Amino acid sequence: MNGIGIEFNKIDILAELSKLGGSATTLDVNRGIIAQITNNYQEQGARRYGQQFLYNTLGIKQIPVSVKLTGTPAYFNKAVEKLGGLLNVEAPKELIFGDEPNKIWLAVPSGAPNLTFDHTTSPPTATLSITFDVPRAYGENKDAVAVGNNLSSEYGTITKISNNHYKATLKNLGTAPAAPKITIKHNSENGWIGFTSAEGVYELGDPEEIDTKPVKKSEILFDYVSNNWITKGFAEGKKNIAILNDNSQNLNGTLALDNTWGRPHIALANRGSGPLPNNAGSITWEIPADSNGEKGSLREYFWWRQIFWLGAANQYGFIKITVSDTEGKFLYGVETIKRAYGLTCEYNVLISDGKGGFRMPANGQWTFWGTHRDDQNPFNAECGWSDIIRRDDLLNVFWFGSRRDISAPELKGRKSAKIHVAIGAFGDKPQVTHAYLDSIVYRKDFIEKIEDIPNRYRMGSVVETDMSTSKSFCDNLPILDQMTDGSEPLLLPVGKSELDIYLSSWNEKEPDIKIAWNERYP
Repeated sequence: MNGIGIEFNKIDILAELSKLGGSATTLDVNRGIIAQITNNYQEQGARRYGQQFLYNTLGIKQIPVSVKLTGTPAYFNKAVEKLGGLLNVEAPKELIFGDEPNKIWLAVPSGAPNLTFDHTTSPPTATLSITFDVPRAYGENKDAVAVGNNLSSEYGTITKISNNHYKATLKNLGTAPAAPKITIKHNSENGWIGFTSAEGVYELGDPEEIDTKPVKKSEILFDYVSNNWITKGFAEGKKNIAILNDNSQNLNGTLALDNTWGRPHIALANRGSGPLPNNAGSITWEIPADSNGEKGSLREYFWWRQIFWLGAANQYGFIKITVSDTEGKFLYGVETIKRAYGLTCEYNVLISDGKGGFRMPANGQWTFWGTHRDDQNPFNAECGWSDIIRRDDLLNVFWFGSRRDISAPELKGRKSAKIHVAIGAFGDKPQVTHAYLDSIVYRKDFIEKIEDIPNRYRMGSVVETDMSTSKSFCDNLPILDQMTDGSEPLLLPVGKSELDIYLSSWNEKEPDIKIAWNERYP
């Protein structure tokens, strides 16, 4: 096997063919100069000479590839069968050539791949001809380049004009416009982000959102998110005194810090024992007083990251995250639970029924599969983010990319006091392999203050905007609804360009800004 390597759909084509008892060598890869250029003109009526140029487009780029196969007729038959499977895809896949390992073409086989035999040679040979179509007409570098206000880069600079205005001077060294991914970590509250360039405008939030009028304020009262502070939360929390939705678990298990995947989690190290059907360990945090010295809240928000990923179908267990009131009674919460054989898990909202028990509202119950896949499990190793907003007797709950309002009249007027997390197992049945709490942050809303208001982008929040998809996220949750009308994704033209970044006029501290993109080549 030699010549230029060909990897398609993450499979090494030459290596696969060479495993069948013969050899495969790339003869030619013709990437051409540029995709097909189509010019569009308009007739000029009575002016008979020439036409008016309107615009041009790049069509589908075609990449013909030829490979020499050497072997026996039996080998050629195996190669034909193998290729039929490798090339049978339903959508464009990554195509990478060995002489340009950092460049990815999203391609799909086109036409009828051909195998021409030559039995006059010894051993016999055959020439394989495949044409790949690249629908978007360009290849893209696998590795991104980046520019930041705290990052030295040959691709540009970001200069502070004022606390709410930053100018990026960027150098796109590719040969086609590139779609940047812009990340802003807020070091103070902010209500609006605006990106402007010669290409257009893209806005998030409200440019009129204000910060200094007599309104009610939000305060972060504990934060076990930043800098792996779940370790701090583990040290500060009280163990095995949780107030949960029921009393079905013995709360004498042992929680510990686990470092699976190189990051800290709170996990159940020993389930404990006792007369009740379930066993668990728990951790409790008292919600601190706000800056007015007042405890308890009717309006609050908390965000957390949890992992709930099965190792086998016969595992059982749960994570409960609950809030109790100032009288030491259960208020509301959620449970993630695996209670039956199989892969099906539940995510349920739990609300006090006002009679010492609880209810699960019909519009607050969901199921998912506890696998590693993003489309099946919102709590796999790479995901796990969720949150709840409370507005007295109304809960707003995040689930799998959407939000749900849930009425809870039983909560009206009952102030929260503590947050509890329990991780448990069912009796002596195998427990869930990865049931972790990675982080949690609590915010109290509508504190009576003059100097501040709740702003959509809290201090410490991270807003990411991917111009290739025109999608934005705040702390990994989608915020498409915050994009203003008329916003369009901005591309970086070839060569040098400028991009202005604006924040709310009252923004106090310089954020951390990073602009990254993958260079493109038609």
